[in-house]
Amino acid sequence: MISMTDVSVLSISARHPDPGLIRRAADALTNGELIVAPTETRYGLLARADSDPALIRVFEAKGRGLLRPTALFVQDENGLREFGEMTSAAELLMQKCLPGPLTLVLRSRVSWSPPRVVDGLIGLRWSSSPVIAELMGQVSFPVTATSANLSGSEELETIAQIREVLGDTVSLYLDSGRLNGPVSTVVRCVGAGTTVLREGAVGSELIRSLLRESGQR
Repeated sequence: MISMTDVSVLSISARHPDPGLIRRAADALTNGELIVAPTETRYGLLARADSDPALIRVFEAKGRGLLRPTALFVQDENGLREFGEMTSAAELLMQKCLPGPLTLVLRSRVSWSPPRVVDGLIGLRWSSSPVIAELMGQVSFPVTATSANLSGSEELETIAQIREVLGDTVSLYLDSGRLNGPVSTVVRCVGAGTTVLREGAVGSELIRSLLRESGQR
């Protein structure tokens, strides 16, 4: 385990992140370490999603069972297509709402074990956060997109609160001040069906309106 003397808390601009800090965060992820970073909604607990040990550390830190899914950050449209089967509804929502605070749950195109793929489904986020966007541009793997809190507990708004519960399981905290925006909306797009699984920053009425206008349900 990382000792508290090795844990770094560094200030970062959410809109204009310092390239050096992004590089440091990318190196930490590449080395299998956990980091906390700002997204366009809340703080996220990040780890490289192609590493079983890193994923286990994320779920142990959160007190969450490994059979429960976690969404994954991807860099861009190509990442969505690489890992998930894009339905016509998913294509529409991607064009209208992404990058942004929307998680698409798709039929997986990769044969991964839980928590990356559960029951053949994968959750993918293409974030509009400059920090996440720059970070994803520096790594060659998807990254966990899970909230920086204990499983089942309230959302935390500051790095001080998060550090109090996650402590030295995280090697790097990127602090951009208080974040208390709504969580990402989660939409399942599988086959001909589209279902809002979690209401969030993108309103379900907007999603239904977009689908109706395009002749979809």
